[in-house]
Amino acid sequence: MSSLSFLATAAHRLSSRASVLVLMLAVGPTPAGLAQDDLESLPRPDGEAADMRKPVQVYILLGQSNMLGFGKIQGGDGSLEHAVKEKGLYPYLVDDQGAWTTRQDVRNVRVMGSGTGGMRKFNNEFMTIKGKVGPEIGIGHHVGHATEAPVMILKSCIGNRSLGWDLLPPGSAQYEYEGKVYAGYKETPLSWDKGTVPEPIGWYAGMQYDGDVARAKQVLESLGEYYPGAKEYEVAGFFWWQGDKDRYNDAHAAKYEENLVRLIEQLRADFEAPEARFVIATLGQTQKGAQGNEGKILDAMFAVDGGSGKYKPFRGNVATVYSHPLSKGGASNGHYGGNAETYMNIGEAMGKAMARMILDGPGGGVPGVKADELDSSLGRIHQLLVDEKLNAARELLQPYLADTSGRDEQQVAHARTMNAHLTASVEWTLDALDGLWAKGDYCGLRDELARTKATLQGIPGYDEWQAKWADELATEEAVRELAVGDELAAIVARKERASMAAYHALLTAFQAAHPDSFYTGEADRELAPIRKALQGLLRRVGDLDDLGDMYTKYQVIDEARRTFAKIPEFDEAYARWKSWAKHADVKASIAAGEDYAEVFEDLEELNEKLAKAKAKDGKVTSPSKRTKAQERTAASHQKRLDSLADELEKLAERYEGSYYGRAARDSLKAYLASGRKALTDERER
Repeated sequence: MSSLSFLATAAHRLSSRASVLVLMLAVGPTPAGLAQDDLESLPRPDGEAADMRKPVQVYILLGQSNMLGFGKIQGGDGSLEHAVKEKGLYPYLVDDQGAWTTRQDVRNVRVMGSGTGGMRKFNNEFMTIKGKVGPEIGIGHHVGHATEAPVMILKSCIGNRSLGWDLLPPGSAQYEYEGKVYAGYKETPLSWDKGTVPEPIGWYAGMQYDGDVARAKQVLESLGEYYPGAKEYEVAGFFWWQGDKDRYNDAHAAKYEENLVRLIEQLRADFEAPEARFVIATLGQTQKGAQGNEGKILDAMFAVDGGSGKYKPFRGNVATVYSHPLSKGGASNGHYGGNAETYMNIGEAMGKAMARMILDGPGGGVPGVKADELDSSLGRIHQLLVDEKLNAARELLQPYLADTSGRDEQQVAHARTMNAHLTASVEWTLDALDGLWAKGDYCGLRDELARTKATLQGIPGYDEWQAKWADELATEEAVRELAVGDELAAIVARKERASMAAYHALLTAFQAAHPDSFYTGEADRELAPIRKALQGLLRRVGDLDDLGDMYTKYQVIDEARRTFAKIPEFDEAYARWKSWAKHADVKASIAAGEDYAEVFEDLEELNEKLAKAKAKDGKVTSPSKRTKAQERTAASHQKRLDSLADELEKLAERYEGSYYGRAARDSLKAYLASGRKALTDERER
């Protein structure tokens, strides 16, 4: 890692914020009575309804109990009333008379149910303070302020649910962890000892996911009931605050990143919203550098952030909010002591993260600024911000705000809002670059510096740290790591052209050559799908072996050799399998399986002949001749079916007590039960 110390990292982060403040101070005075820290503060809602000609922008909130919200409104220190009226926080929540404000352009809807059970309605009103405080308040105000269209905050979740079990998304496969097998989607139960058969329970993996999604869709199917006057909607984004229950299960914590990636992809698919943005909040008590299960969950949440670079499809549309600095104490399992400031702070941060992505997306704009209200000079600056040309925007903003005398007050207010947004964007970029440096991804830092140089060079905060990072990248250690990272990139570039075995060999050789590099871990991520596929094969072979289906087992093995041959783990297993295949009892079982399979191969051929005969009979023009032809075809087919059934009966007797004898008997019983109409392979799978 870098020779710079942890203290330097902390200093960098403080300095980056200081440089941002310099940017803000350099553009001229603020209006009388407005502090610098208020530049990003939300105004009070204007009381105006949204433009109902536009589709409602729906944001779906999911998670467990803290997403429900447990912040108290009254009750002294820690309550929302104390925060607003005594500490002066969140001033947009109260009007001049001290009453709670209401956003007439944001609808607050909350529904809940256990599993796939019924739906209870808790909220269905315009955004105001009612009941307990959750993150939806900060989210709703910030997203509503950044969006001209009507907004619905739709919360569908319940407490005490884990991503690794209750909320497991569709497509999640069964897996093994430390000797136990864990359920895939719609499987039950949670886990069991390998080789044992579990007792059925009234729950399955992903049952809460199915229920939460179904209830959200139920609301949207009755859109007018939940947003009066609305005719259309678009699912614009998702918010996720969860992880508490998973931290008590080692397997769930270890799989959290994989499950979170699938959750994001599946929610977008289920709501037909491939471009929907996604914001995640970490657990408030978990600090960076945490170990154990909490550290794994925190790392997983940071890994899926679009700025991490790990999941390129998530760039610019998935953001993770680090909530530890925002929490006022307590922990997720105690609902942070009911402190309303924790829920407001995290909700605001999530809302700001979404607003930033709204800006960065196609057709986006600066939150709080309507492009059609800007004069020509500010319109140009606004477009530069939308195009991410921040240095050019700053060059025009500084002289504009340096002398505001004689300028329209509304235009000046817009300019200040754009400057605050520019400041936040620079800070976010510096933090993202800092994250690459801190974890040792020198190639990522080098590439991002090259990408951002054209749009950020000339901004003091960026220039200062760009120079320091350039010096860091020139050190002996960094040069060595850059070469290692580029070597891995060259291997990954060959992925599509190489066989799985060849790709595996390249990656494992790379890891052996560079055991202590950051990029060894990156190579591990490339190897993970290969290892997962191989583990799946081993489980399949083991299951077939347990059943006694030796014929299918060795078919699967021979087919797999085309894919996995020359991967050491497979080659070792293949040698064992081939050795076992020489045993007399295994040979006999394979031969029995061939006899059994031959019956169903003959059946497949018979069904093809039947289809051709039916097509031919259908072309006979004379009705009476066509009927006779069809009767002959049916009789002939039935005779051959019965002949195959006779073969099954012989096999059942010949291999009585074996796997294939039982399979033949079961298939014969199913045939007779169908009235001799359908012959099917009843082997256990």
